[in-house]
Amino acid sequence: MKLRHNLRQLQIFQEVVRTGSLSQAARRLAITQPAVSTAITNLESEVGFLLFRRNHYGTQLTPEAVHLAEGVDKVLASVGHLDELTDGLRDGHAGKLTVASMPGLSPTVMPRVMARYLVDFPDSRLSLQTFSSRKIAEWVAEGQFDLGVIESDAAIEELVLEEYRLCMALAVPEGNPLAERASLSPADLTGETIITLDQHHQSTLKLARAFQQVGMTLQASIETHLFPSVAMLVNEGLGIALIDPVTAEAMLARRDCHLRIVPFTPTINLDVALVTSRFHPVSRQGQRFMPYLAAELAAWQQHSQDRYAPGA
Repeated sequence: MKLRHNLRQLQIFQEVVRTGSLSQAARRLAITQPAVSTAITNLESEVGFLLFRRNHYGTQLTPEAVHLAEGVDKVLASVGHLDELTDGLRDGHAGKLTVASMPGLSPTVMPRVMARYLVDFPDSRLSLQTFSSRKIAEWVAEGQFDLGVIESDAAIEELVLEEYRLCMALAVPEGNPLAERASLSPADLTGETIITLDQHHQSTLKLARAFQQVGMTLQASIETHLFPSVAMLVNEGLGIALIDPVTAEAMLARRDCHLRIVPFTPTINLDVALVTSRFHPVSRQGQRFMPYLAAELAAWQQHSQDRYAPGA
């Protein structure tokens, strides 16, 4: 037999089972008793066996109906869960939202954004993934991640970008006389040990360009892969480095911080972007999460300009 009885019939059957009476089931369901009787008769016709025996004590389930009732309970419970799921998906709080972040922002910016979001939507399920900007760009474009935060120069044409410019500054060991300066330029760094990210990173390329504009050549003595590593090298007194404002603020908050942050002239920005796929639609929850992330990135853009831009 193929399942062809409708959910309303099953709900009426379930209520008759619970109350043991057609009339009580009708009252609880706010329908007429004849409507209940008709639904039960139709269901009996569809299943091919008697469901209830009526006697002067009320309505008694047949043995077959007892087994059917167990199955109906499971079916209606599943339907209830399905309703909750569809409601949640429609309202944007069901399903897991996967957000990817470049390493520099993953341990600092992203947890704050997620915390604010979960205060407003505590039932949400979030996943934070940390990968290189280029890997995030590829996977967001393919729809494997809902959205991501990357360095802008890693973007590909399959992405939609919302860009932000974070003003960078120099991290200087606190024992270095340059740490007390209001701002520093390439000429001030003559003879100093310079620490950078790899030679192809946008910060290194922009710093090298700033040196070239005044007839100097950037000579990095130490290279590493991540801004937090750069900051810790400076903290150990090994040199001076250009770092992003997020790393700078995180470093200044540490009890073992032994560096100062000094504005650099000319201004050098770290260009980052909130990215989504051009060809894969963002989920409802992703659409609801994006303004929280965008607001945080905009706040960092403004804060970095106010604090670290030359003359700020």
